[in-house]
Amino acid sequence: MRRAVRRMRDSEILPQEDRSAPAVEPGRGLLRPVSFSTLDLPAAQQFEAWRDHCRSVVEMTESLGPGPGYAARFRMWSFGHFALSAVEAPACRFQRTRAQIRRDSLDLWQIHVPRTGSMRLRTEAAQISVPTGVPHILSLDQVVDGDRTERDWLCLFVSRDAFPGLGPTIDACREAPLGSAMGGLLGHYVESLADSLRTMTEAELPRAAEATRSLIAACIAPSSPAALDAEGHVERARLGRIRQIIRQNLRSTRLGPDRLCKLAGVSRSQLYRLFEPFGGVARYIQSERLRQAHQALSDPANTRDIIKVAEDFGFFDPSAFSRAFRREFDYSPTQLRQTAQSGWVAAPIRKSPGQAGARDFASALRQI
Repeated sequence: MRRAVRRMRDSEILPQEDRSAPAVEPGRGLLRPVSFSTLDLPAAQQFEAWRDHCRSVVEMTESLGPGPGYAARFRMWSFGHFALSAVEAPACRFQRTRAQIRRDSLDLWQIHVPRTGSMRLRTEAAQISVPTGVPHILSLDQVVDGDRTERDWLCLFVSRDAFPGLGPTIDACREAPLGSAMGGLLGHYVESLADSLRTMTEAELPRAAEATRSLIAACIAPSSPAALDAEGHVERARLGRIRQIIRQNLRSTRLGPDRLCKLAGVSRSQLYRLFEPFGGVARYIQSERLRQAHQALSDPANTRDIIKVAEDFGFFDPSAFSRAFRREFDYSPTQLRQTAQSGWVAAPIRKSPGQAGARDFASALRQI
């Protein structure tokens, strides 16, 4: 497997667990973050380790730091339909490409709150300068590239499922800094939330999620009263809903354009137009199925035959599955299975004790 063979084993590349998280007190069940740090690695390995940590969601293309090292730290807490990350990292250039969007199919909003430093972003629709202290909204379904100085920032990832009726309104606020008084209130809340999650118990998470949902709605919804009438925003909301339907029906042999049109209440022409940027609706469905098969084969505990895994996601011809898989990921299902079972991993993210599930950054975000 071309990418994996150049990487080190967990024991060689992963730093020690982030000790800044509080210890779990008996009976309290404190929430523990997913943590990653390059601080304990040799300077020459730090940037590559950080790239590996981030690349399932965003590609770090170049370090702009003053020296060979890249001392960076990441922590992320998940609660309900939300995940909050706290990141400290030196300057760099980065990008999220259309190929990455097709591969991971993440469709979350990001509310960035920069605490220090500055950032410049370029999307397909705008160029954005992000000042310190002012929240701004992006979405993981956007192609973006940019550069930033050394920064300390928070990012609140928000599932669209948290706001089934406000999607177009929130989309209308993307790319513009939330410089109003209500935007400032949201920024202060996110900072306070980051402090609170360090000592919050699991029993308190549902209330934290509801408080977060209510405050986002109160702060963002009034910012764009005409958004619901804008056709472009309605289209984005419709696309998000259809993508969710696809994810929920990946194992169905009936999943196709006709079925999607019925489930989503759209015409064929609307469906094809919405998925044209993804190479067509059939291509998108296949990519989603391949991604799910990839996730299953990456699990060393999954010992089912490769063809059985393929059949779970609608691939009944082993040769066709292998060809499609190789086109999508540049290596075969057999190579991935062998790599996973040998103890090598696709991205060096470390789980804290008590944190379930995620093998990489993207997998952690899919859990919200």
